[in-house]
Amino acid sequence: MRTEQADVLVIGAGPSGTVAASIVNKAGFKVKVVEKVAFPRFVIGESLLPRCMESLEEAGFLDALKARNYQQKNGAKFVQKGKVCDYYFADQFTKGWEWTWQVPRADFDKVLADTLESQGVPISYETEVTDIKFNEDGSSITTVKDKDGNESYIEAKFIIDGSGYGRVIPRLFGLDRPSHLPPRKALFTHIKDANRSMDKEPDRITIVVHEQQVWVWVIPFSTGVTSLGFVSAPEFFEKFQGTSEEQLRAAIATEPWIAERMKDMEFLFEPRELQSWSITTERLYGNGFVLTGNVTEFLDPVFSSGVTLAVVSSQLAAHLTIRQLKGETVDWEKNIPKR
Repeated sequence: MRTEQADVLVIGAGPSGTVAASIVNKAGFKVKVVEKVAFPRFVIGESLLPRCMESLEEAGFLDALKARNYQQKNGAKFVQKGKVCDYYFADQFTKGWEWTWQVPRADFDKVLADTLESQGVPISYETEVTDIKFNEDGSSITTVKDKDGNESYIEAKFIIDGSGYGRVIPRLFGLDRPSHLPPRKALFTHIKDANRSMDKEPDRITIVVHEQQVWVWVIPFSTGVTSLGFVSAPEFFEKFQGTSEEQLRAAIATEPWIAERMKDMEFLFEPRELQSWSITTERLYGNGFVLTGNVTEFLDPVFSSGVTLAVVSSQLAAHLTIRQLKGETVDWEKNIPKR
C-alpha cells in the first residue's frame, strides 16, 4: 500500500486541527491533515470569543476571515424575565481583543481549511483513520481509508488529534470515560430573520435564561440569518409533542421574549438535536500524541466556549509539539509556551 511521510499527522480539519497544523507548518515541519467528511459541513458553535482571535492570528487566518464579512461580535446580551444585562468586550481589565465574529460554521471552517491548504499543508477529505500503531519513540504508522475504500499508510513522528466528535485516538485506544456532567439536550435551527432590527442586536449574542437549567441562544449572522437553540436537561422537551419543528415552536411559545422576537419566523431547516453528548477521556496526551478541542471533553454549548477551547488548546499543543520535535524534553503537564 502507498505510504506517506510527515513530521506531524493532524486528525481533523476543523478549527482545532487547522490552527495546530498551520502553526507547526510555519515552524518548518511537514504536516499532513486527514478529515473524515467533505467540507463544507454543518456544525454548531457559531459565536466566538475574543480569545480566539489570538490563535487565528498566529495561524495566519485573519485576512481570509475578514474577507468573508462575518458579523462582528462586540459582546453579549443576557435576558431573564424582562431584565437585560449587556456586556461589551471593550469593558475589560486586561489588554486583549475587543471583538470577534459570529459565523456560519460551514463557511468558517471551510475558509480555515482552504487557507491552510494555501499555506502548503495538504488535507485529505473523506478519509477515515482506521488504525494507529505507536512505536517506542512515539513515532507512528496510521492506516487510513478513503471514500472509495482504498487504504494507505501515513508515517509520522507525532500526532495531534483534533477530530472533535470523531474522538479518534480515545476510541481506538479505549480512553473514553463517562463525563461527570449531567445529560443535556440542544434543539436548534436557523431562521430567516425579519425581526432583527427590533432589538438592535446583531453585534452580540443574546442568551435568554428561560428557567432553571434552561437557556436559549440567539446568534445573528451578517447574512440575515439567525441561529436559535434551546439547551436544557432532556426532561424539559418531554412536554412538547410532534415533529422537531413543532417541539421547537412550542418551546419558543413558553418564553415571552423569544416568542415576540421570533414571531412568524421561517425555519430554514428542520430543527436538529444533540443529546447526552458529554464525555471525557482518561488521558489528554501520551507518547507520540496530544488531544485538542472537543476530543478532550464534550461540553454542552456554554456561552461561546467551544471554538475558543478548540483553537487555544491546539495553539498550545502546537508549540509544545514543535519543541518536542526539536529535541527538547517537554513536560506536557507544566510547560505552557510564552506568546
